Amino acid sequence: MKKSNFIFLLIILAFSLLTGCSATPQQPEDNVQELEEAVEADEIPEEDEISEEDRIKALIEERKALEEIRKEEMGDFYVPLPAIGEEQELQTEKAKALYLTGNVAGFQFQEEDIDYYADYILALSGQSGETPDSSRLDQVNKLEIALGIAKASEINSMVIDVKNDHGLITWESDLGIVNKVGSSINPPFKNYGPLMEYLEENEIYTIARVVAFKDPIFAAKNPDHAILLKEGGVYLDNAGESWVNPFDQYVWDYVVAVSKEAALRGFDEIQYDYVRFPDNAKYYNPITEFPGRNDRDKDEGIEEFLTYAKEELEPYNVHLSADVFGFITHSWDDQPEDIGQTWRKIANKVDYICPMIYPSHYGTGVYGFDIPDRYPYEVSRISVMEALERNAAQKEPAIIRPWFQGFTASWVRGNIKYDEKAISDQMVAAAELGVDEYIIWSAGNNYNPMSFFYQDRIDESIRKKGHDIMDRTPEMALDRFLKAERSTRYTHLYLLTPIEERLEDYDDFVAEYQKINPVLESFNINDISEIEDDKFKASVDLSYKSDNGVFTKEDAEFIILEENEVYKISKPEIEWVEETEE
Repeated sequence: MKKSNFIFLLIILAFSLLTGCSATPQQPEDNVQELEEAVEADEIPEEDEISEEDRIKALIEERKALEEIRKEEMGDFYVPLPAIGEEQELQTEKAKALYLTGNVAGFQFQEEDIDYYADYILALSGQSGETPDSSRLDQVNKLEIALGIAKASEINSMVIDVKNDHGLITWESDLGIVNKVGSSINPPFKNYGPLMEYLEENEIYTIARVVAFKDPIFAAKNPDHAILLKEGGVYLDNAGESWVNPFDQYVWDYVVAVSKEAALRGFDEIQYDYVRFPDNAKYYNPITEFPGRNDRDKDEGIEEFLTYAKEELEPYNVHLSADVFGFITHSWDDQPEDIGQTWRKIANKVDYICPMIYPSHYGTGVYGFDIPDRYPYEVSRISVMEALERNAAQKEPAIIRPWFQGFTASWVRGNIKYDEKAISDQMVAAAELGVDEYIIWSAGNNYNPMSFFYQDRIDESIRKKGHDIMDRTPEMALDRFLKAERSTRYTHLYLLTPIEERLEDYDDFVAEYQKINPVLESFNINDISEIEDDKFKASVDLSYKSDNGVFTKEDAEFIILEENEVYKISKPEIEWVEETEE
């Protein structure tokens, strides 16, 4: 008996159960048992007795019955599953991407103009050895420029608005809920077919940007599902725009339905932007309410939404990514921002996490720079290092794919022009740390093609021998760990403890520590020696005090090992002795 025959009969069984065509009512387990007995007795017909045509026909009929059920259950949020035989393969790419608005993506394009601009770039960069021909530059539109850059450089992906910052669905949608809300009126990306075909033919990875919770159109049409003022009405942010409620299942279903349609129309990845609450939380927290919150923290709500979206998108074979504030690499537990973004809670739920590392968005003094905008390499390097350290503390975190600044921040006092050197400095910093994916943000979709020829500036030897990805030696890592124990810096202890030697959940980890409240009162590192590759033994004199007693030891043995490219500290076993009065 071949497995395929058994699977086919199970399909027929499922179909008969859905359509009620069974002659005598039976429990599903009884039918399965009969099939299993038939298999045992080898009474199933051979595979060649079931034609491929009949097999496909049965699958299609089963799908029809299933879709009728789904239509009734999902109502206005109904999106069909991928058609039988037309399922999209899951594509994976090390994305180096440009962002396109729906307006630019909707431009008409000519392949000869794309090729012309690609040739211009190849000449300008010295790759072709030809003289750059600038005679037709004013005839090439922004879409053709972006596609020409992809043809002539390492750019291999496009992030395209499907649901933008204003709540507009950028193409004509077949979704009942979209038509009910009226969010796809006059869509700029209406004629999406030719571009999607071109991108597929040229193996350009496609990412659908779906703005999740900043949605004035949906909030205006459905005020009960917006962030509400306690005194009545809908909350408006500093720009006078309303947001939908990230705790609201109805909102989730809307965002996910838009995402499913994007997957059906050929996108390889769904990327959620504004997957958060509004900023300025200290102002609006006291005056707003979130129906359905049920005492959850904001970052729990975002985590649960991403879990839901991931499960719902599973049949569509797309990757899922989330954009986060750049500062989330630096903060902890959604503090002090309180916008619902905690690195580990998002990185554990998506395939790609995309911190928006725009130097212009960091305040004075961050990372020690008076005007961070002036230091694209340094700010990017530090922020990416922090992201790597957070990822190194998780078992299976998302891949880091940063957004980098592709614009000049004219509103920042003391800003610098973000030319090709400043823009590519960010990619250089990331590449030196092993992060080889990125997206360039330019709201106006103005891209300098020479930004993508930086590879000869990457310093392959920047990581010194004996240093981890955080540029720490074993002694530096141990010193940081011991100081964290002395001052009870739980965040540092969590990041510096091997994954298998602590509880995975940070809150549980802290609770476990606090059961006995150990404090390292004094320590002295005597020596450190390498015992094998990337593994060291340290001798430390130390003295602890805790609720369970004291522990004092000379030459206590600590092990320092490299885990996920970060040095972690394995503590010696501690036997507490009850403290006695002298």
